[in-house]
Amino acid sequence: MGFWLFVIISIASIPLAGAMARERNRSSKRWVGIAVAVGPLAPLVLLILGDATNPASAS
Repeated sequence: MGFWLFVIISIASIPLAGAMARERNRSSKRWVGIAVAVGPLAPLVLLILGDATNPASAS
């Protein structure tokens, strides 16, 4: 059961990473490829990185 849950979450993270990359002005093709390789970690990394054109100020 656990393996199949991981597979489903990994497959679901692929279009999610693409959509998140478009919203953050990043290459959606590149992030879809990253999501294929690392699975659910790609959307988490996109959350940390934020917007490409408007980076957070270092304060």
